[in-house]
Amino acid sequence: MTSITKALNEATNSSGGFTVPDEFSTQLLALIQQKAVVMDDLDVRQMVSDTQYIPKVTSGTTAYWVAESGAITESQTGYGQITLSAKKVAALCQATSEILEDNNVDLANHLVAQMGEDLALAIDGAVLTGSCLTTGNTGAASPFLGLYHTGSYTNAVNAAGTATNQTGAWGTGSAVTGAAIAVAAIPSAVHEVLADKHEQPDVSYWNPRTIGSLMALTDSSARPIFNQETFGSPLMREGVLGTLYGTKAKSSAQVPINEIYGTTAALSACSDALVGRSKMFGILGQRRGFIWKTDYTITTDLYVWQTTARMAFATKYPNSYCLIRGITN
Repeated sequence: MTSITKALNEATNSSGGFTVPDEFSTQLLALIQQKAVVMDDLDVRQMVSDTQYIPKVTSGTTAYWVAESGAITESQTGYGQITLSAKKVAALCQATSEILEDNNVDLANHLVAQMGEDLALAIDGAVLTGSCLTTGNTGAASPFLGLYHTGSYTNAVNAAGTATNQTGAWGTGSAVTGAAIAVAAIPSAVHEVLADKHEQPDVSYWNPRTIGSLMALTDSSARPIFNQETFGSPLMREGVLGTLYGTKAKSSAQVPINEIYGTTAALSACSDALVGRSKMFGILGQRRGFIWKTDYTITTDLYVWQTTARMAFATKYPNSYCLIRGITN
């Protein structure tokens, strides 16, 4: 990280600032990738224009057994289209020269790390809960429709494991009343994805407050179903806390905990979880990588650092993931 401090201070210009060297942007991207929980599980595409259209298969051909000289039934492959529209994500911070000179910690490195974490949270928020602002539920404001948006997903179960209304807005849906997470909910969510002819789900996202409840879940023989990773496990480098019915369980504060299921106060702060197949549930478009600039205001002796990137997100196959709705713990 020592090169970060050097890069932050080697290019200043009161008229707008010079772009910080490419190697610094690479280090920043590495920081963001470490902090962004969802990013590694998306199908990442490079965008060549502000708007990009990506075809997807919606139905396949069918093979039939036929008699000798029998007519072969015709079938067609169906196609759809995904639209990626690039939007800007940005962060900015500032510090006086006195703070940079007198602090007891490497403040410049800390500011960079903090900005990287903030950008990572913004990306996770856009993917998971983007544009889900409804009464009583404050999902992340975003220009994209995230995976929790009511028009995106097709599969949902409640915390007890019963299939529920897939099209209801946050806080609505048949059979969703809010309950503690049950063992049955996880295999039920996996089943919903498999039933739609996708491969075994390999990742799940949970709010941190739900992880403790997952650790307490046991099977009929009192054996824990949450297989925690121990120190040194390669999975821990991916942000995986443990495995759960074949999925890598990850924790993200961007998974909402303020959903309203039911009318009592106890049910006004429910969470959801997501179980899905990586690389299939979403596409992340990268129109432009992170560009860093630094500026110095001579009259106030103030350093300012700024970074921006242009990205896009769209749901790829809505039936490749399933929500577990109305979790009270």
